[in-house]
Amino acid sequence: MGFDLLTLGSQGVLTAQRQLNTTGHNISNVNTDGYSRQSVEQRANDSAYWSANQWGHGVHAAAVRRNYDKFAVNEYNITTSALAHAQTRNGQLTMLDDMMSHSAKKIPENMNEFYGAVKGLADSPSDMGARKVVLEKSRLVAAGLNDINNVLQNQEADTTVEIDATLQRMNDIGAEIVDIHKAILKSQAVDNDLLDRHQKLINELSEFTQVSVNQRDDGLYNVIIGSGHTLVSGLHSSELQTVPGTPDYQKRRLALVEGKTLKPIDNDDIRGKLGAMFEYRDNTLAQARDELGRLAAGFAMSINELQSQGFDLSGQVGENIYVDFNSEDFARDRVVKASDSTAELKVYIDDLAQLKIGDYQLKFDGSQYTLVDPEKNMVAVTPSGSPPSIEYDGLRIQVDVGLAAGERVILRPVRQGAGQIAVTMEDPAKIAAQSYVSSKSVITGQGSLEVLQQGAQQEFQVAISPDASQFAVLDMKGNILLAPQAYPPASPVTVNGTTFELTEGAAAEDIFAVSLLPADGENGNLIRMQQLQTQKLMDGGRSSLIDVYEGLNTDLGVQKASFARLEDVSRVEHDAAAGRVAEISGVNLDEEAANMMKFQQAYMASSRIMTAANETFETLLNATR
Repeated sequence: MGFDLLTLGSQGVLTAQRQLNTTGHNISNVNTDGYSRQSVEQRANDSAYWSANQWGHGVHAAAVRRNYDKFAVNEYNITTSALAHAQTRNGQLTMLDDMMSHSAKKIPENMNEFYGAVKGLADSPSDMGARKVVLEKSRLVAAGLNDINNVLQNQEADTTVEIDATLQRMNDIGAEIVDIHKAILKSQAVDNDLLDRHQKLINELSEFTQVSVNQRDDGLYNVIIGSGHTLVSGLHSSELQTVPGTPDYQKRRLALVEGKTLKPIDNDDIRGKLGAMFEYRDNTLAQARDELGRLAAGFAMSINELQSQGFDLSGQVGENIYVDFNSEDFARDRVVKASDSTAELKVYIDDLAQLKIGDYQLKFDGSQYTLVDPEKNMVAVTPSGSPPSIEYDGLRIQVDVGLAAGERVILRPVRQGAGQIAVTMEDPAKIAAQSYVSSKSVITGQGSLEVLQQGAQQEFQVAISPDASQFAVLDMKGNILLAPQAYPPASPVTVNGTTFELTEGAAAEDIFAVSLLPADGENGNLIRMQQLQTQKLMDGGRSSLIDVYEGLNTDLGVQKASFARLEDVSRVEHDAAAGRVAEISGVNLDEEAANMMKFQQAYMASSRIMTAANETFETLLNATR
């Protein structure tokens, strides 16, 4: 016979021993991160035929099985990525919201102090001390916006550094996975501990981005990130890196190096912590800088415009207090183009009420220009006039040298605004206290009058009809200089060489009294500066300048609250997925203790079989003597 009692006992002892070893291995690794519980698969040996019967041939340990469920682990990786994304975004927004609530709150405070100083100067327009206070408060407004813009720029740079560090770790993980794949090929059997190390790296990678893993026919794995980008394929690992953006080379974007080719990856394809960092840099910080830039442009341009509509202490037309936001340099800096582009464009701000935040894209296909606004609306446009220009959203895009066929440029009207604002006036005597629109005016509506060119007509009044459908121009004695016309006028109005622009919104019977003659003690321009504090200049006449800041603060708070709730939901889903994985793969000490006793008893019972076989053999030997 090919079997006997001693063989049955020894096989049972060996099998129980392997089960005891595996149980001890489980207990020893109960606190090992990423360890999956192992169990011995026990099978009966093939039976043997003898004396017209199949006789059992004992037992053997067929394999050591790793307790693992692919679907549970995939769900865990997905929820890990979602939680890391929500946690990172919540942390970023919390930091930014705290900064806006503390450091940046000086911006509206400085603006209100400026308006208070203007009010003090209005009481005594000739007081040089009060004029110096106004100029100093003007500098504080600019300095506050400059400071917060610098902080946001530094956060952009820090986020880019953090992105590079994250990519380095992801590349290291890819290389480590390849090393494990090489070890798998060298192993003569399935190495469960090696597979646990493999899964631990996948779990870490899923914190940075969304990950999916596919097993190949050769037993190795493909690791795919995002929406279909292969980081590891068997024994080959690709490299992630950032490359200069197009056309904005400073806005580095993600790419995958596959051999000798470079494959750009859309930042929206990446979730997890890495995706959150790109969202913060490209969306959140860009929004904050744009809104603060829009506030800076609105404040500086409205103050400068009032300066141009009045006389200073010397009877001269007022000069700019702040830098000219429509200077050629500023207009040129709003265009982002490739380094080898020959195009020459300038972007001017013509209407603050229509001014929006975000990036505009201007494309040229060789025959037609296309403008894509921040809301992704695509509009076919054609430069016209001299110089050729495109008017859209309160912007005037001047095309001095056109784009090449297939070229694309980015237009950012206000991104640099908070960093560019600065006070250029040095002499407080040049603050224009007297307004062209004199104190004899009767204005109850929202309309305004702006003198564009001075001519022979130095004094006149513009009267709105009782039904606000017409206007007329009269001299100061009531004589008609310009017969009633439709209100509002479609173009600037000229009377005796003096040209003015009259906007809509005036109330019935409003009177705009204009005096282009200097006069002592006049404070009309200062009163108009005070009115800027509450005047709805922005968002189509819906928001004041301070409302723009408050709107940004509110929006960031809403985003923070949204991601805080999302983090809570993601944590619940992640914990549930982790629980399912632990239920399948985790080590339960109570269960292992019970197994230890069971396998120990099996070992002892099998040993007893061997003892019985030995005793039987001794009896047979003694019987032959």
